[in-house]
Amino acid sequence: MFLVILLTACTKEQKVYINRPISESLLTDCLPALPPKPLTFASSLKYNEHLLNVIEKCNQDKRAIRALNQ
Repeated sequence: MFLVILLTACTKEQKVYINRPISESLLTDCLPALPPKPLTFASSLKYNEHLLNVIEKCNQDKRAIRALNQ
């Protein structure tokens, strides 16, 4: 057991962290359009699709930010 602890302490690996600025396009707010007036059933379906697209865009931005941090 003691030998294992000794061997792990002999590593010369160093982690280097690089501070990179995050692109402004990834930090902008994801703002959906206001719902149409009057909000009919048909227009609500289109609006729901729009909202899902806004969420997907935000999730893409979050994935890109996480990729920068790896």
